Amino acid sequence: MQVVNIDKTMNEVTVGTVVNDTAVVMLCKKKFDRVVGDFFATWLALCFNPSNLFHPYVVWNVIARPEGFVAESGDYRKTLTDALDAYKARGGEIS
Repeated sequence: MQVVNIDKTMNEVTVGTVVNDTAVVMLCKKKFDRVVGDFFATWLALCFNPSNLFHPYVVWNVIARPEGFVAESGDYRKTLTDALDAYKARGGEIS
């Protein structure tokens, strides 16, 4: 049986994308496009994580890496209002 590795660096983060197997993207803004051989595409994402009972909202940088989406630099919040403030403070836009 042959194992095929699928390069996921061209995937796009959108509302509804699942990150870290549990968090769902509620809002997102692309920060950087993918430049082959240089860097990966990156988004600012406001996510809802129902498995985190204390801080169910998080604002992450989400990166499209070969193995899939990776989240980093999280601002964790208890309420949606606080999470929206964190998202806006990091450059996110709410339309």
